[in-house]
Amino acid sequence: PQPWVMYGPTLPAYPDVHEKWMHEQFLAAGVAVAGVDVGEAYGSPTSQEYFTKLYDHLTTERGFAKKPCLLGRSRGGLWVSSWAIRNTDKVAGLAGIYPVFDLTTYPGLKRAAPAYGLTPKALEASLGEHNPIKQVDALANAKIPVFIIHGDEDKVVPLKENSATLYGTYQYLKSEDAIEVVIPKGQGHNFWPGFFHCRDLVDFTIRQATIGAGLKPGKPTSPTTVTYRDLEYSRAGELPLLLDLYRPRNSDEALPVVVWVHGGGWKNGSKDRCPATWLTEHGYAVASINYRLTDQGQWPAQIDDCRAAIRWLRQNANEFKLDGNHIAAWGGSAGGHLVALLGTLDAPSNESVSSRVQAVCDWYGPTDLLTMPPNVLSDTRTQEDIANSNGAKLLGATVRDVPDLAKQASAWYQVSSDDPPFLIMHGEKDPGVPLEQSERLHQKLNEAGVESTFHIVPGAGHGGKEFQTPEVREMIRAFFDKHLKASE
Repeated sequence: PQPWVMYGPTLPAYPDVHEKWMHEQFLAAGVAVAGVDVGEAYGSPTSQEYFTKLYDHLTTERGFAKKPCLLGRSRGGLWVSSWAIRNTDKVAGLAGIYPVFDLTTYPGLKRAAPAYGLTPKALEASLGEHNPIKQVDALANAKIPVFIIHGDEDKVVPLKENSATLYGTYQYLKSEDAIEVVIPKGQGHNFWPGFFHCRDLVDFTIRQATIGAGLKPGKPTSPTTVTYRDLEYSRAGELPLLLDLYRPRNSDEALPVVVWVHGGGWKNGSKDRCPATWLTEHGYAVASINYRLTDQGQWPAQIDDCRAAIRWLRQNANEFKLDGNHIAAWGGSAGGHLVALLGTLDAPSNESVSSRVQAVCDWYGPTDLLTMPPNVLSDTRTQEDIANSNGAKLLGATVRDVPDLAKQASAWYQVSSDDPPFLIMHGEKDPGVPLEQSERLHQKLNEAGVESTFHIVPGAGHGGKEFQTPEVREMIRAFFDKHLKASE
């Protein structure tokens, strides 16, 4: 089937010159684009009827895939999100450029009411039925992947009531791994080129459209990036352990490598959502790895797999033009826990190829399982709760029953003076992993004489849009440049 993007333009003449580059990338990757301008119908049943007719025609008459990736710009967000909410089984992903989800912010009740055949007062009384932002839990519960770029000074489609609220719903329903919101500072509802030349948005849209067609996205994600999908780096019995490798297309030199380790409580997640691919634009190769989840293996299976991936990258450095002497690890949440251990836990003495990394970027990872709240009795947490915690599933028993194993799986207990440099980032308001988990590791590293930088992300929770800002990216890039590119 033909991979495709179901497109919701914001005005009749679109796509325009601003969107030209973006649409050319889709076509170059073999992804078709089809849309319909429903004008002032907004997200009403009338607009959905047109999109359904488009979908039915293309999937039954033209050989298009049953699951497109949806793309909406501005008011196009109302069209595609309304359709996605009612057709979650037909959606591979949802991308947006300052998209509208809350019709009360734009176009407003008075202007939108005629499309619904209602008075403004009647529409206000039925927002639970007609306003997409009131229904986006359907997207979060279905874990529909989302990528949005939205300026923080948008006065036409305010970030807070639209994309930020959507993100908050995903976070509340524990689907935050499925959504990414990039927030360019100082940008409003405008023609800033960064909105329309957003490599991450293009890569996301191509990837999800290709996956929606039941295909492996084996083509380059962009003209400047080469992607190698599903490389088998090891096996656990009959289970293949896979990674995806990204590198700049027109670079023949051996590049330093950043290994992304996904989160998900050691029980969910995959390599397919890699937020580190932007580093290929700065002279890095990026590897995104799968590892055994807790229903496939218990500790130390997870760290064993991470080490195996590092060794494989070194062993295959010549084939893929990698600098095996300069490899860093970066991960979030459970992935942060694992990369911190890649940096602190002593490697097996019998390794023929080293699994040591030269730098670690730890995003809000648990560093001491013995003190993590889900593993500790309290007035609101029973022994049964602890036995069902993610930590207990990781270890195969509660931390109370296997304290030595819990210490082995906790970076705080493994710190030594020969550990690599760390960059630790943690949300100021993280409700999942206490801030002190990162604070204590940072202090322990400093006490051991290890270089460690600790950055508290203001206003951030457990991940989220605050970790996707240009400022955070620049801090990460500078850290990796210092430790992976500096001359010996």
